[in-house]
Amino acid sequence: MSKRGLMNILVTGVSGTIGKKLIEIIQKRNHQPFSFDRNSVDISDEKSVHQYLDKIHPDAIMHLAKSDETMTKHLLTWSKKHQAKFVFTSSYKVFSGKQVEAPYQVYDRPDGTDDFALGKIKQEDLCFDVYPDSYVVRLAWQIGDAPGGYNMLSFVKEQMRQRGVMSASKGLYLSLMFLEDTCHALIDLVERYLPGMYHLNQNDGYSFYDVIHFMKHHRGQDWIELDDQKKFSKNDMMENSKVKVKMFSELGMTHYE
Repeated sequence: MSKRGLMNILVTGVSGTIGKKLIEIIQKRNHQPFSFDRNSVDISDEKSVHQYLDKIHPDAIMHLAKSDETMTKHLLTWSKKHQAKFVFTSSYKVFSGKQVEAPYQVYDRPDGTDDFALGKIKQEDLCFDVYPDSYVVRLAWQIGDAPGGYNMLSFVKEQMRQRGVMSASKGLYLSLMFLEDTCHALIDLVERYLPGMYHLNQNDGYSFYDVIHFMKHHRGQDWIELDDQKKFSKNDMMENSKVKVKMFSELGMTHYE
């Protein structure tokens, strides 16, 4: 770590929606980003992974990539040995809403049963089993500046391509967060928060219809064609009471009748 407390931060999954933006924000925050290069390491081999990490010697590892437990464990064992900060990004999709009622708390045991949820749950547990001082962060669905990659606006654009219009329910409540704010929050965690389980979600009580209306009329997404509300009810929100971020109400969102 540098004299001013700035960090070398290694990011896996840099080709993904969050990874690309995170590298940019790390630089803006005056830390030094490193992209994990899978072509330079055998991710199935602990020695190979550790030798690769020894060359960079990151102060923090942000593990965003889709990976199996083997790769994650190798990153964890190196982090524990060198007391590097380790961040594993999970998802609000570890909850299904069938056994656990939303808004989901950090201490709620996830009830997801599909392959994606089960894989994330196993790796959440692995983090704390191997390196109890890990940061496990369940992320919301990301809202980018424009369609592209896995973000909410890409979904909206695809819905419009298929149907000519976007339908959104006033009864659907989702964990949602602006992509840039997510990246800042991840850096905030390793700068000033203690290790543990965290939820990142900016939605403090707005329906999917409210959010799409806000994006169209107040965030420059006037290309969206929003029709009457879709009749669908579900609460899929995580409680974010630990990490300081600007909530939707602070960004000027309102409820629309």
